[in-house]
Amino acid sequence: MAEDQGELLVKLPVKRMLFLAILAIMALMYWAFAHFMERIDMTASLTAMVNGRFPGITTLPPPFVTMVELFSPRILRHFIPVAAGWILAYFAAFSLVRVLYGLPDSAFARTFLGRLVTGQSSDKPLAVSSHTLESSRLEHVMLRVGGPGFLVVPPGEVAVTEVNGRYYHLLPAGKNKLKPFEYVHTLISLRTQERRETAVPLVTKDGIRLTTDFTIIFHIDNGGELPTRARPFPYSPEAVESAAYARLNAGKETTFTWQEIPVNIAKGQLAALAAKYTLDELLLPTGTRDPHYNLTQELERKVRDLIANIGLELDHIHIGPLELPEPVSQQYIKQWQSDLDIQLRLAQADSKANSLEENELARAEAEVVMIQAIMEGLENARLAGDANTMREVIALRLVDALEKMARQAHTAQPLPFNLLPQIETLRQQMLPVTPLLTSFDETEP
Repeated sequence: MAEDQGELLVKLPVKRMLFLAILAIMALMYWAFAHFMERIDMTASLTAMVNGRFPGITTLPPPFVTMVELFSPRILRHFIPVAAGWILAYFAAFSLVRVLYGLPDSAFARTFLGRLVTGQSSDKPLAVSSHTLESSRLEHVMLRVGGPGFLVVPPGEVAVTEVNGRYYHLLPAGKNKLKPFEYVHTLISLRTQERRETAVPLVTKDGIRLTTDFTIIFHIDNGGELPTRARPFPYSPEAVESAAYARLNAGKETTFTWQEIPVNIAKGQLAALAAKYTLDELLLPTGTRDPHYNLTQELERKVRDLIANIGLELDHIHIGPLELPEPVSQQYIKQWQSDLDIQLRLAQADSKANSLEENELARAEAEVVMIQAIMEGLENARLAGDANTMREVIALRLVDALEKMARQAHTAQPLPFNLLPQIETLRQQMLPVTPLLTSFDETEP
């Protein structure tokens, strides 16, 4: 393509010289035709005039006479319509160029038309970037209409040009020459792009409205090529072409370019994902599931697939915290408090039930101990062989069992402060009744 461009630029002056030669020949032929039409014969007058100044010259060469006759006013008047037509055509041409290409004034049109006629480009290269391209179009004819001219593309960017409204080729960073009517469509930045969107509205599956922020980071697809010193910003030509013509018309003269389209795609996909979950599923982790992390991963997967169609590669998406409106937030906090209160009450009920169960087990154990003590007392009294002794042993064992039950119950809940002293007093009152009982009690292990 570059060789074709150079060949065309070499051939243009040759064609222009041929055109000028043909134009000159036609002008001479018209001049001769005007001389023929007027049939002027200035031989006698010219001979007399020359003889008056230079006596002895009686005849003049016919070519000399013819040359003088060609500059006669009668002959030159035939060029008045040609000159007028030429001037009118010139003014009509640059007026047409001005209207056709939307140039700001006639000076721009005359400059552009002169460049097209002479085939000469501006001696000073024009430096432009993706940020200044649209504003520079108002000041430079080469950017409004096209070449010829020199364009300087900054590092980290690539220019996309058109010819006759169709994609032509890419201009890398550095000084590049534009051919006639080669139009700079846009400049694509090869650097990593970061865009942030705030207060993105979302609606959950259960109809709760909330907002969030997100940041998206992306870049032009590099075609799998790694950066090098010689090529620090690799790119895929197909990806650059796709990004250059990726435009979304949102109506009312609003157009989104390749830099805004990923943001709009991410907004739409995020809203669609949020509508699939309830508020609890978006906010409350369950087991090993992190809803915020899962939402981010799912959004990245969908956006990565969609922006790949316009030659872009996704690096990362970060979703900020989900924010609820104040009334909904207060209601949600109250619901959380109610749930926590219910859980606390259930825990207290479980604790009380466990305490009652322990008390009943302690009571049952005490009854078993008391029955065992009574049975042991009965057995000892039977062996002693005295009925009175049997009654006293049973009574004393009963008192011991009561004391043991009281002490076990004391570990679960407080007892009246005088219960244990009363049991001890009762025992002391029963011990002296029978010496046998006393001696028997002292021998108990």
